[in-house]
Amino acid sequence: MPVKITQDAVQGGLFAAIGLAALMMALEFPIGSPSRMGPGFFPVVISTLLTLTGVGILVRARLGSSPAIEVTRWSPAIIVSIAIVVFGFLLDKLGLPLAVLLLCIGAATASVRFELNWKAVVGAVAFSVVCGILFVTLLGLPIPLLGSWLQVFGAP
Repeated sequence: MPVKITQDAVQGGLFAAIGLAALMMALEFPIGSPSRMGPGFFPVVISTLLTLTGVGILVRARLGSSPAIEVTRWSPAIIVSIAIVVFGFLLDKLGLPLAVLLLCIGAATASVRFELNWKAVVGAVAFSVVCGILFVTLLGLPIPLLGSWLQVFGAP
């Protein structure tokens, strides 16, 4: 029985491959025990679950019928990838909230249904504020709220 390349087969293979790679990296850390977890315990559990999920999807692809992979538009993947790279470059220069704002709007332009209206801007601004509060204020990550390009405006 020949294997056709379906969406489930590709997704399952990708999940299993990423899970196995993460598992190999996680096994380099001490695992510990459930009562006294080491730094490798959580990554081992998560990567094992990801691998098992991938295997389950591969089994479903083999036994069931899922749609075959069709020709796709590459521009959305390229636009989202560029938005992520720009976010990485601008994080220190603009700060987390502004970099997240540009990431949200930039990645959203990949959708054929995207319209730059007040709803899109308000959603991106709200998400940016939540990210700033969550990651910098609550979790204490060393990410600037205002970047080096905004030092002229009196930012510390």
